[in-house]
Amino acid sequence: MIERKKIAIQKVADDDVHSAVFSALELISAKELMGKEEMTVLLKPNLLSAKKPEQAATTHPKVVQAVIQWVKQFNPAKIYVCDSSGGGFKPKTTELALKASGLWAVCEEEGELVECVPFEATERVIYKVENPLELTEFPSSHLLRDADLIINLPKIKTHGQCTLTCCIKNMFGTILRTNKAKAHAQFPTLDRFTAALTDIYSVSNPQLTIIDGYLAMEGEGPGSGDPVKLDLILAGYDGVALDTTVCQITEIPVNDVKYLKFGEQKGLGTTDLNKIEFLGEKIEDVKRKFKLPKHIGAISARLPKAIADYISNTVFKAHIGFDPQKCILCGTCWENCPVNAIDPPEVRQKGNTPIWDKKKCITCFCCHELCPENAVTLKIPIARNAIFSWFGVVAIGFLAVLGTAIGLLVKFL
Repeated sequence: MIERKKIAIQKVADDDVHSAVFSALELISAKELMGKEEMTVLLKPNLLSAKKPEQAATTHPKVVQAVIQWVKQFNPAKIYVCDSSGGGFKPKTTELALKASGLWAVCEEEGELVECVPFEATERVIYKVENPLELTEFPSSHLLRDADLIINLPKIKTHGQCTLTCCIKNMFGTILRTNKAKAHAQFPTLDRFTAALTDIYSVSNPQLTIIDGYLAMEGEGPGSGDPVKLDLILAGYDGVALDTTVCQITEIPVNDVKYLKFGEQKGLGTTDLNKIEFLGEKIEDVKRKFKLPKHIGAISARLPKAIADYISNTVFKAHIGFDPQKCILCGTCWENCPVNAIDPPEVRQKGNTPIWDKKKCITCFCCHELCPENAVTLKIPIARNAIFSWFGVVAIGFLAVLGTAIGLLVKFL
């Protein structure tokens, strides 16, 4: 029986990703998962959008190819490399992302045994979520049901909404096309959305996870951040523990990654690293503090939840902008906004930019994640937000009353 409480941390030496992946999987005895021949194996990479490998937005093709070659040792019947990328409103969006990321070429190189296919091009099944926190059901590929083995291949990246995207968040890609935007609109608050992410992960609950820390991303992730050559491969079975480990390596506060508490609540894994057996490198030897997205507006003060949520959603609400030098008016932002908060300009010509509706916006950052030109900007005008919020109105009113009272006291004393 596989011991789920093992995590391997392996350095990538001299860009030899193949050896690092094979070594990590040997350390955790992953071959015990391959109990029979002729298995159908599903590999789920991170395929955010049509970006090149060096941009660090997608799982690196070297990692995917190494995992394919590892699986092929055990004579599988078929290996599927599948995802449903962001920006699902245009035809062949996922296929274009598979080709731009280098994954399509890797699969072709590995022969007929390997099929690279968008989830939306496979048979669709409605999955019921057991003991749901938020999401009761969702459509996805029949492969989540029919594959003998699901291998999660996430990438270490910061995330403007969720702080970190790795193991748990990566399975959001099993949601088909426009249903991703629907989920953002249905669960607009961070707690509800991250709880829904946990529900989605619980349906497949991948039997094996191999993390691409070869080329990671910090800063304005998950699509516009800075690449970090972390040169690490992590492997294990417990997605919650693996994400917690990544937090330790990148020095991201675990409490800021909300879906981890929900994963533990649903019994999907542990955040207690004292229960984990680490193999290979030690965490303290591979730590590297990551820059976080500037627009994360976490409230850490000990306030009642309703007040903290209100301040977070108003005072710390990001304003969406567009760089006229970068924007090409391709339509990705307004076509993929789940609440129709972005419209094209009245005149579509160079220098004009999309129109953002602050009242409709739920700050899901889909526009920022999916923009192919990195033209979407995010700023938090705290002072302005505070002044024009209910909180600001009350504060200004209080100061006005206080000032009047002080003036009267000075006059009559």
